[in-house]
Amino acid sequence: MNNAQLCEVPVLERFLAALDIGVANFTLCDIRNGWSARFEACATASLHYCMDGSGVLITQHGERVTLSAHSFVLLPPGTGYKIESGKSCTMRETNRLRVSDWPWQETVPTVQVGGGADGISTACGELRLDTTSGSDPFKSLRHPLVAQFDAKSGLRDQFVLLLAESARPGLGSRTLVEALLKQCLILVLRRQIDSGGADLPWAAGVADRRLASALEAILERSASSLSVERLADIAGMSRSTFAAQFMKAFGQSPMAMLKIVRLKKAAELLATTKHPVAEVAKMVGFSSRSNFSLAFSSLHGLDPTAFRRNLTSVHGRPTR
Repeated sequence: MNNAQLCEVPVLERFLAALDIGVANFTLCDIRNGWSARFEACATASLHYCMDGSGVLITQHGERVTLSAHSFVLLPPGTGYKIESGKSCTMRETNRLRVSDWPWQETVPTVQVGGGADGISTACGELRLDTTSGSDPFKSLRHPLVAQFDAKSGLRDQFVLLLAESARPGLGSRTLVEALLKQCLILVLRRQIDSGGADLPWAAGVADRRLASALEAILERSASSLSVERLADIAGMSRSTFAAQFMKAFGQSPMAMLKIVRLKKAAELLATTKHPVAEVAKMVGFSSRSNFSLAFSSLHGLDPTAFRRNLTSVHGRPTR
């Protein structure tokens, strides 16, 4: 990894953290040879890691992705698909709904199709997005992103161990595999950045050293007195060019993103500290409590005091 990559990777991970991107509705799919299973589309992008066996993933648009052990696929939002196991031309097909609202959060829901000794096992999940942060950053994705992980990725051996564990899922299995799926996503996005982000505009934005510098300032120094002019200076661009390029890459203006980062930090402070609301407003970069309360209510649906009161009723924390 070169020096540019070493700088870009932390920015990418902080950007994903700011968007509160995670993995939801995790499922293990076990499809035996000669069978296929069709799954309905979900609203967000979906992730698929082939843990064992071979087959093919076919999207509703007819795109075919060959699957083998340790291959990873990120499907665009709203894309239905089916997974076929083995190389047989004769397939028996079944339709399956998405697995959601699984009642036992610590165990792993499994979809099993067909019988026989051989087949394909995949770990699947959906991206969990905080919709209050704006639009879906993956909505511009038009085609599947595919990667093949090897031992150097640091994930292959972990998934080999999880394959054995998935046969006897227990406490913590689901959380662990979901975390690994998110690591796969980050590695695929790093590769997107390395290739210039052709498939995702914001990956291209992170790959641009100028925009990445401004993005890092927003994420790391959100409480500072940052303006479009100041961010343009950090990026080494004119104000108008910077504003236009930032909007093109990230789908929102620099100041809109700065406000979201500040308000997310404010929510964290309200939840974890006893600082008065006016002090929290100053700590995250707002000049007045009234402006802060208005912006906070617009994003979170509650004013800061009510937001903290709700947390108190659930967790029993004292407030001020």
